[in-house]
Amino acid sequence: MKKITAIITAALVALVASAAFAKPSVSEFRDKQFPITSLKTVLVMPVGYEITVPESEAFLVEAAEQKWKDFTLNKKERFPFVMRTPQEVIDRAAFITGEQPEPMTPTQLAHKAYNLAPDHVDAVLMCTVTKCAVGKIHHPEEYVTKYRYEDRPVWRNNRWETERVQVPYEEYKPAWDESVSMGAVKIELRAAKDGHLIYGETVSANTGADLFSEAPSLTKHIQNVIGNAAKRIPVK
Repeated sequence: MKKITAIITAALVALVASAAFAKPSVSEFRDKQFPITSLKTVLVMPVGYEITVPESEAFLVEAAEQKWKDFTLNKKERFPFVMRTPQEVIDRAAFITGEQPEPMTPTQLAHKAYNLAPDHVDAVLMCTVTKCAVGKIHHPEEYVTKYRYEDRPVWRNNRWETERVQVPYEEYKPAWDESVSMGAVKIELRAAKDGHLIYGETVSANTGADLFSEAPSLTKHIQNVIGNAAKRIPVK
């Protein structure tokens, strides 16, 4: 009985893990002729979007930005170069030129810092959300082999004994649609002066419901994808 319980428990754990932590699809490029360690300063841009954020995700932009910072600006010790925010690049440029700072929105700050980057940093690090949606995966009908345990009489040692045996059987599983959270991000590390791609990656993942909970919200899913992508940024 203990052995049976252990098998069932292991199967449940594997099922939950496979559903809750879907393996992402990753595509990477790295210019091997350009050593990361040669970079001294890098402008970290705020998260950009090639898609329209669903109205249902009221705080996705703020949550995604926080996750991006958690793995970049808040972990500066991990990287071999100095990271600068858009505000820091603008302040540095203003100090050199003697210009007075002017009030700007976060978007205006980002655009101005990007334009100033060629003269003040070596490279620009960008993260862009390219997919953010709820989709469905259609699972066709199928027959699944399962097992049950039965007590069977067995003639052994000149007497009848009862032995528990595993008996396979086929169970019909009708077609069904699974709701999944879909997300993808693109990360680029480009030379500030000419836009040369030093490192690039795309990470996409679809996460459905597990045994005990529904699929994660798009906000949570995008945070997970950004975190997974940011951890892949090379440091040497």
